Amino acid sequence: MSQITMIPSRRNRPSDAVRRMARLCGLVLAGWLAFAVVAHAVPAPATPAAMLAEADAIKARDEGRFTRLLQDLGAVEKSLSPRDLSMLHFLRGWRATWIGDYESGRALLEGVADNSPDTVLRFRATATLINLLGNGHRYEQAFQRLAKLQEMLPSIRDHKARFQGQGEASQLLSSAGQDEQAEAYARDMMADPPPGESICKGAQHLIRARREGGHLDVLDPIFFQALASCTGPSDEVFAHAIRSDIASFYLTHGRPADAVKLLTMYREPMRALNYPVLLAEFDATLAQSYLKLGQLADARRSALSAASVAIRNEFTDSRRTAYDVLYQVEQQLGNVGAALSYHEQFMLADKAYLDDISARSLAFQIVNQQLLARKAEVDALNKQNEILRLTGALARKDVETGRLYIFVLLVCLVAIAWLLLWLRRSQLRFMKLARRDGLTGICNREHFVDQSERVLAYGARSDRGACLILFDLDHFKNVNDTYGHAVGDETLKRAVDVCRRALHACDVFGRLGGEEFAVLLSDCSPAQARARAEQLRLSIAATSATQSLPHLHVTASFGVGSTLQCGFELHRLLVVADAALYRAKRAGRNCVMVGDTGDIPDSPYLASEARG
Repeated sequence: MSQITMIPSRRNRPSDAVRRMARLCGLVLAGWLAFAVVAHAVPAPATPAAMLAEADAIKARDEGRFTRLLQDLGAVEKSLSPRDLSMLHFLRGWRATWIGDYESGRALLEGVADNSPDTVLRFRATATLINLLGNGHRYEQAFQRLAKLQEMLPSIRDHKARFQGQGEASQLLSSAGQDEQAEAYARDMMADPPPGESICKGAQHLIRARREGGHLDVLDPIFFQALASCTGPSDEVFAHAIRSDIASFYLTHGRPADAVKLLTMYREPMRALNYPVLLAEFDATLAQSYLKLGQLADARRSALSAASVAIRNEFTDSRRTAYDVLYQVEQQLGNVGAALSYHEQFMLADKAYLDDISARSLAFQIVNQQLLARKAEVDALNKQNEILRLTGALARKDVETGRLYIFVLLVCLVAIAWLLLWLRRSQLRFMKLARRDGLTGICNREHFVDQSERVLAYGARSDRGACLILFDLDHFKNVNDTYGHAVGDETLKRAVDVCRRALHACDVFGRLGGEEFAVLLSDCSPAQARARAEQLRLSIAATSATQSLPHLHVTASFGVGSTLQCGFELHRLLVVADAALYRAKRAGRNCVMVGDTGDIPDSPYLASEARG
């Protein structure tokens, strides 16, 4: 059967124009479908507000991502709203504070704290400024900012912002010795942490306040519970700070091996945080622990690390501790030159650290007095306004009653004037107390250094020599341990009284710390200084330590340094005199050594040994 093929006629076939139109419509439809798929697959770009919120959330846990977000936001900075721009400046200031660039951070944060349209952001910037100014040793400004933060605190409803403010307040007050207030803020943080937080940060502030105030006698189990709760994204630094305080507790309570075990376990994670202040604290405590264990090489390595990672040009407690450990290590190894060099650095760091502690306390008192004075001035203005109001009402009231009111208000003004005078005298008294040793009444270390430097500068200009006598009481620790600290304090005061009677009005007499004292003799030769030191030695040895224990006698060892040997630099005089004092101790105590001349000590005990 033949196959028949049906061919449509030309009239029934689609035209070429229709076919082209159909293909075009298909291509357009396919393009729209592809665009819809791609648009659905690629997320929309983040808004500046979302980027700011993300940067704020991760700033303490992802430094790389945080830095990139700040860079991206910098590209669109000109288009930000005033509130978002303030937030960007806050985050930049926070980062500068984190990495130790205090000047840049301060400028940014002050702008936000003083000018931001957002009250909560102003509060947060103020809290961060307190941290920055405290770390930058601008204590008076830090306490002024703290006063503003405390004024704002009752009106802040943002839970996280209040939490941050309480932490900064606790930290600053603790550094100034205001332990009760610092602990109160820390306990508030632990009692009511915001969502996403735990007792971790509050416990860190609490243990630090107790440690710096000398109240960390036992380790409360709450601190270990807090460590277990430090799992939040920003808790790592606080967890390491708690571990540092626990290790310090171990060290001071005779458990250096436990301190080493704890710190070495977490040192590398601590190093990865890039937080130099806390890393230096870790290494300084490690160095002390290794030294206690007799591991000199490890102690030297940790001390060098602590000195190197501490913030440059700042004499912190970590740097002071590091130089002290290096001095002791080199001394035990017999490296006299290196030991002397580290001892000089330790003395500089120790003086700067003690000056810093005094500056914190004095700044707190000054700001506190300023606030009281300001309140008194406001009260005075209110009283004056009241006087004006009453004066205007006198025309409508009885004359006698008006006179009585005026008399009462004048009495109030006199009382306020007296209060202002009392506040001024209190400020002067605080300044005087800052120069005197509280137990003995003689110059404290800072005032002794200032007075001595002035005397030496005058001696250098007038070409008049001077000598420095360093002495401390022999076996004084045994007196404290045997008879108690009350007898020890009385012994120190009796020794100071004996020395005062033997010294001249132009001599500078100060207590350097503990049982160590110093006397700067102006216009004095080494022979005269030795004779004066011998006179002091005999006077102390001939006097009973206390009236209640006439049989108890103490002696003292003396070291003398002269400007003829080492010039008119106080720190060099201290080093030479300290070396001589150390030789006097090694020679049997109760003797006088001058400089490094190798003089035979004036000690009957050594003389009898030499004859024997």
